[in-house]
Amino acid sequence: MNHNFKNIINKIKKKGLLGSLIIAKKKIELSIYKWYYRNSPKFEDPTSSELLQIENDLTKISINIHDYDPPIDQFHKFKKDKWFSDEYVGGPTAEVWNEKLLEHWIASKLLGLENWSPNDIYVDIAACNSPWAKVLRERYSISAHAIDLAPVNKEYSELQYYRREDATKTKFADNSVRGASLQCAYEMFNGDNDLLLIDELARILIPGGKAIILPLYMHTHYCSYSSAEFFRKGYQDVDAKEYIRMDCADIPSSRKYDATRLKYRILDRIEKLGCNYRILALRNKEKIETGIYCHFILEIQK
Repeated sequence: MNHNFKNIINKIKKKGLLGSLIIAKKKIELSIYKWYYRNSPKFEDPTSSELLQIENDLTKISINIHDYDPPIDQFHKFKKDKWFSDEYVGGPTAEVWNEKLLEHWIASKLLGLENWSPNDIYVDIAACNSPWAKVLRERYSISAHAIDLAPVNKEYSELQYYRREDATKTKFADNSVRGASLQCAYEMFNGDNDLLLIDELARILIPGGKAIILPLYMHTHYCSYSSAEFFRKGYQDVDAKEYIRMDCADIPSSRKYDATRLKYRILDRIEKLGCNYRILALRNKEKIETGIYCHFILEIQK
């Protein structure tokens, strides 16, 4: 039995026959998409110089950028304290490991979760079956919740604080939530859902409560990208340039604001609802760990 055949057998045993067939089907479809969309515009993240251009564009329309240099030693301690298991997002060797841990740690620092009381409600929005809410309950003894549109997986299905729920119309009472955060999720709120989420946060947050959105994805121009199966299917905003990404799947649209759209679409709305905001720029990411791409952070306070 040759080596390749053994690998195929092992994969079938691990994924099951149906799971293996689904994976094979997706690979075939991706190959077809790559050929069909070979001349379509491909998405590229903003460069360092383009990030500075975005900051200048924001400053020109009177939006202040606050420098943010979180203490690196505290983040390293957070990593050593094993807040996330080695199975999370593919484990410590995965490209996004440091980024994902940093996002959660920054959110907890900006919200001050370590100083909350047991009755204070925190919501991990678009949690995607993350262990974060469970671990926060265990370590900080706060009333942490996780909500997402996707079904709750078996590991958390018996936990009442993991709920399948639309973040734009939650079951939380008015003025009941002390804090919330979205880690690498807000850009997926397509259509008017990015606006509706701001409305919902203004409703559920207590006076003085905060919501943290990070990264706040931006670009030099208003744009979005879709994975191949959703490309040119009408999921992007009509005035946003649409790009394709071939290295991911299951993404109808991932929005990137430019300075102007961020102001009149999001920031003006925050202020009209009686809330305040800060735009933070992560200044020491190169010194924190490898693979960090978070730059802008949006802090909303009621």
